[in-house]
Amino acid sequence: MKAKRIIILVFMALMVMPFCSMSQEDLIIMKRHRPHSKHLDMAFITNDGQSDTTVILIFEENAPERFNAPKTPSFALMSKQKKFIMGVGGYVKATASMDFDGSINNPAYFITSAIPVPAVPGNSKLMQFNANQTTLFYNLVSLSPKKNKFGAYINFNFSGQNFTPVLQDAYVTYGGFLIGRTTSLFTDAAAIPPTIDSQGPDGMIFLYNNVFNYRHSFGRHFSTGIGLEMPVADYTVNSDYQSVSNQYIPDIPAYIQFAWGNGNNSHVRLSGILRNTNYYNKVDDKEKIVTTLGGQLSGLTTIANKFVLYYQCSYGKGLSTYIQDLNGLGLDFLPVTVNEDNTVKSEIKTADAMSYYVGLQYNFNLRTFVSCTYSQVAVSLPDMYEDSNLYKEGYYLAANFFWYAAPNVQLGVEYIYGKRVNQDKQWGDANRAQFMVQYNF
Repeated sequence: MKAKRIIILVFMALMVMPFCSMSQEDLIIMKRHRPHSKHLDMAFITNDGQSDTTVILIFEENAPERFNAPKTPSFALMSKQKKFIMGVGGYVKATASMDFDGSINNPAYFITSAIPVPAVPGNSKLMQFNANQTTLFYNLVSLSPKKNKFGAYINFNFSGQNFTPVLQDAYVTYGGFLIGRTTSLFTDAAAIPPTIDSQGPDGMIFLYNNVFNYRHSFGRHFSTGIGLEMPVADYTVNSDYQSVSNQYIPDIPAYIQFAWGNGNNSHVRLSGILRNTNYYNKVDDKEKIVTTLGGQLSGLTTIANKFVLYYQCSYGKGLSTYIQDLNGLGLDFLPVTVNEDNTVKSEIKTADAMSYYVGLQYNFNLRTFVSCTYSQVAVSLPDMYEDSNLYKEGYYLAANFFWYAAPNVQLGVEYIYGKRVNQDKQWGDANRAQFMVQYNF
């Protein structure tokens, strides 16, 4: 408890440090509050006299919207006919963390569902170092004045075994179409709050997937999107009665969004997803399909040019694949075995899942901000699992401080608390304090 008090006092001190006020120009640049909008010293030569700022915005529009995805490079190559420009860049990210009063053996991802329940004696503390989230990217954009422009984006880090590269994003864009690999259209990437932790809030709707999406804007404020995405099977079966089968029906996410404010730096989005997951029923000797629906309300709101409010609330049946803390636990649906007239039968029941997060960010200026995020996940399983060690609830709290010590050097400190509760009411928790040094190039 003493360590927790010290950490809280440190963050309170950081909150009240005097910083200079933010200019109107800074606010426009920070409209999405992303760390790679800092490269204002970039120099480009274009064939139509476009300004440096215009080219930077084209790069940002073609890049993923989430906080930790690099967007604008320090280096760029122009095509021979000056119709395309490709940015090459990334960042080196190094972190040092200390877990106490409970630990998670993963230096990059603070996954609350991975907290041991019950706690392992003697393993309540853990120090970890990590540079695997170091990232490289290529962002190619068209300089054509036409409305429908071609773009391509590739982004990978080194989080694989033995530091092997792991692909994060790889897609092409044309007009409103996006084809390739990136976060699901069901993920509101712009509404993700900033964290040093590469996992982020446990209740966040987040899934990398292979997608075929289309987005369209109606005027200045309204936009919508719909997609076909690769189905991901994440359910549990009773091997005596069912088996997992190949998936062939795509997930269908869609959203409608209203944006407002200075440069449309605020928005609210209503999203939905339709899933058809198939499995093989051994008793009936045929394949069956489970249809599920999920919904989400999300967005971000800029308040008084200083505060940014991030939020998301989701609910659905068979939705656990898309909720960070539940993904991989096999909780989209589960088997329920009953005895009817001395005959044992097994049927499939979907699990209800609810998640939310709310985050608040305060921008002292272009180079410095603090934020705090709270998140919760809850899953309701069939009655026969109420005394099991399966997941029931998860809680996540993060508070952090980010500062650009130099134009390309970002420092950060963060405190995270997480808690996992099982269906049988057993629980475990963990605390982490970490420091980050990141060099953007």
